[in-house]
Amino acid sequence: MNISTQAQAVLLLNAWFSKPEKGEPKPLTPAEWGRLALWLRDNQRSPEGLLAEQEALADLDRWQDRSITAERVAWLLGRSGGLGLALERWERAGLWVMIRSDADYPARLKKRLGVQAPPLFFGCGSRRLLSGGGLAVVGSRDANPDDLAFTEHLGASAAQQGFSVVSGGARGVDEAAMLGALEKGGTAVGVVADQLLRAATSSKYRKALMAGKLVLISPFNPEARFEVGNAMARNKYIYCLSDAAVVVTSSQGKGGTWSGAIENRKRGWVPLWVKGPAESSSGSGNAALVQQGARWLPDNAPAISALLAHDTTPGSVSNQQGLFDSLAQPVQPTVVNDPPVLASGAGGSEKDNVRSVKDVSKPSAAPAAPVASLADVLSLYDVFLLKLEDETRAGAVKPDLLQDQLGLCRTQLQDWLKRAVEEGRAEKLKSPVRYRHIGR
Repeated sequence: MNISTQAQAVLLLNAWFSKPEKGEPKPLTPAEWGRLALWLRDNQRSPEGLLAEQEALADLDRWQDRSITAERVAWLLGRSGGLGLALERWERAGLWVMIRSDADYPARLKKRLGVQAPPLFFGCGSRRLLSGGGLAVVGSRDANPDDLAFTEHLGASAAQQGFSVVSGGARGVDEAAMLGALEKGGTAVGVVADQLLRAATSSKYRKALMAGKLVLISPFNPEARFEVGNAMARNKYIYCLSDAAVVVTSSQGKGGTWSGAIENRKRGWVPLWVKGPAESSSGSGNAALVQQGARWLPDNAPAISALLAHDTTPGSVSNQQGLFDSLAQPVQPTVVNDPPVLASGAGGSEKDNVRSVKDVSKPSAAPAAPVASLADVLSLYDVFLLKLEDETRAGAVKPDLLQDQLGLCRTQLQDWLKRAVEEGRAEKLKSPVRYRHIGR
């Protein structure tokens, strides 16, 4: 597999290549990579520079991030042998690698997840489908025949109306939705949590993959076995790649379908619909989701475009943004790019469009009127206070969680929290240590 030096560095820092040995350092999480990418950008460095510049690794000691140490980074970058063997296996199966600074990395993920967007995807099939949006369809692996028939019809209807289906590729509802769309000549996006390598060579998907009608992606090792944590983590990517979502079946308070739907409602990514009417028993996950703010899917098979047209209330849509996103409504989140690209991971070359805080502009109530940039109106500390208010609206939050949510390095977060407490803008609680915003 011919990939750029930058893509090699991103893979070494973020991906598993084999089963880890006890005590080995773990690859970076998306939140950790987001912090490192911002540090690299601010210090005019690049991921591939870490492979060759000892000075860059030495600088990490002065950065003082609680988890991204120079020793950990050096160990991860030293796995080139394992990477080479893995690339050979993946290339034989027709897989490709996409990193976050590639030109065709889906903008929806950057806008909705900010620095939490995955640093890379493994995939097979047509990459262009990742940027096309569509209808997310999710539900249980053990759905009954009626629900599966409904799901297949919904996927087919989306295809006939020109919309792609976005789902998780698992058996049950996910698979039925995708196959329903593909059988009608439509397109589908599958975000799989495990065994991408096996799915890429499956006979049920081969024709659609070769025809450019299907793309399968995963942020996890293509050979990874099923893990509940991975299945839960990938739910957000299904929602964030789509324009609206339909839950066919769910169990109240448990399972990936439920948790993914609740996270979408909290973050306000896309309009959420549920198949109905469901029985009114307390165990009905669909009825409970409606109580949480989802909508019943109309019985008269509405146009898919009508499902996309609704807003994403309740809650502030600003909950979905990172620290440096626009604060005006309607929200136009910031694209958080990685450090400058010196070579594209897709085989070409593409200079990354790195944006600083000064590039973020506030949308105006009157579209034609120019407005000042965020940096002209608020300081970064002021933006931090607004985001602290959003994140602690439901109660005090631990500093580790704030660091992940806001994408800040530990030192900067501590400085601003200390200042906020001293100014009476925040309160520090103990046992355990938590912080909450205090209105003024």
